[in-house]
Amino acid sequence: MQNPDAKPQGRPQHGNVGYEKRDANAKWLFGVVLFLALSLLATHFALLGVLRHLDKTPTSSDRWSGGKLPPAASEQPPPPRLQVTPAAELKDFRAREERELATYGWVNKTAGIVRVPIERAMEMVLQRGLPTRSGTNGGALGPSVYDLQQQRPRQAGPEVQP
Repeated sequence: MQNPDAKPQGRPQHGNVGYEKRDANAKWLFGVVLFLALSLLATHFALLGVLRHLDKTPTSSDRWSGGKLPPAASEQPPPPRLQVTPAAELKDFRAREERELATYGWVNKTAGIVRVPIERAMEMVLQRGLPTRSGTNGGALGPSVYDLQQQRPRQAGPEVQP
């Protein structure tokens, strides 16, 4: 016996042919869009007020609050550390380097190594000449590769022993 609630899945029946006769309500669609736009504006101004309030409140001096206080010298993170003011730090670095290049100073006092200004160092090189090594065999050349091969002992057997 056939179930009366069962509907065939093949061709559509004659009563269901056509299109939906009801259109979407334009007033409701515009209302939803307007509601979303007003909600976004309200959220924007609410967050602006919260940020202004946070800017006006002083930072807490409590150690445990996690505020914006700089860490103590012993509590600094391990290197590499981020630069807080890169432009100012670069300016200080260049000034320190320039000061070292233009002044006298000790590099290693126990070994007797000193730092000389660049201009003076160039004058000293012109006066004394470049330093050279002494105690070498000078212009004499060592034995050639061919001479070294001729000096090797002759073996009757193979060089590699199994």
